[in-house]
Amino acid sequence: MTKLTKSRRAYTCHECKAPINKGDLYARKTIRLGSSKPDTLENIGGQTTIMSHGLSVSVKCCEQCA
Repeated sequence: MTKLTKSRRAYTCHECKAPINKGDLYARKTIRLGSSKPDTLENIGGQTTIMSHGLSVSVKCCEQCA
C-alpha cells in the first residue's frame, strides 16, 4: 500500500491519463528514464567526473492506479 497525498492542484495520472482534481488523493512514484546503471566515476583528462547513465523522475498516479 502506497501513501496517498491530497492534491493541491489539478494533475494528470501518469498511468491511465485520467484527471486528478484538486482535493483528490494521488500517489507519487519514481520512475527511471534511460539506463538503469548506477552513476559511475571516471577520470577524464586528470579530473574526476561523475557520469550519469539515467535520470529519476517523480510522477503522479491516481488512487486507482496506485
